[in-house]
Amino acid sequence: MMCRSRSAARAAACTATDGGTVTRAVDRPVATLGETMVLFDWNGAIVVDADRARAALNAVLARRGLPVLGETEFSLRFRLPLTQLFGRLGIPATDRAAAEQEWNAEMADTHAHLREGATACLSALSKAGAWLGVVSAASAAAVRFDQRSLAVPSVWNSVESSVTDKFELLLRHRPTRPNAFFVGESADDLRCASAAGYTPIGVTDAHASAAALRAAGASHVIGALDELLTIVV
Repeated sequence: MMCRSRSAARAAACTATDGGTVTRAVDRPVATLGETMVLFDWNGAIVVDADRARAALNAVLARRGLPVLGETEFSLRFRLPLTQLFGRLGIPATDRAAAEQEWNAEMADTHAHLREGATACLSALSKAGAWLGVVSAASAAAVRFDQRSLAVPSVWNSVESSVTDKFELLLRHRPTRPNAFFVGESADDLRCASAAGYTPIGVTDAHASAAALRAAGASHVIGALDELLTIVV
């Protein structure tokens, strides 16, 4: 694989244009990434939506007369998959499929926002030839809604939605490229990615602290997605 060293990538992080404006490396890929695969979780990694997720969950709970969660409690208790979360919150097994449909409908009706650096990062990785995919527990309708409403670049080689077993799916994708990265904000997902042979990259969000992500095995923890380029390149 033709690829500069990490120090060379960092050295190329900024380049002056004719007008004196500084152009970040995200606009000018510095490597060929044809042997690299990067899989992203959707909610929390590409789309920042902790407030939306909490509102959707509370709507589901309120309809069933169950206590709703405040911001702090939500950050401590929210874990995927949804069926297990619903069980911990008191929703009976016979009602969890309906609750998940309601949660996805609530999520699709509310806007979130893109994580900082997402557009530049995804565009740069795609131009450099990386194989890009989404692995998400969110429904296909919710992902499509975000894709359109937030103008997420159409760079995906695969979009896997409504995923209940991320470990199995990550294992299935792993032979696709020799260099494989997984980007997500869930400690459980990062542990699955590491066990499946990926380099796990954590992104900070309300669902998990940087310390929790590192404890789960994240090799790096980032805030803005364009920070990913100096790791992957």
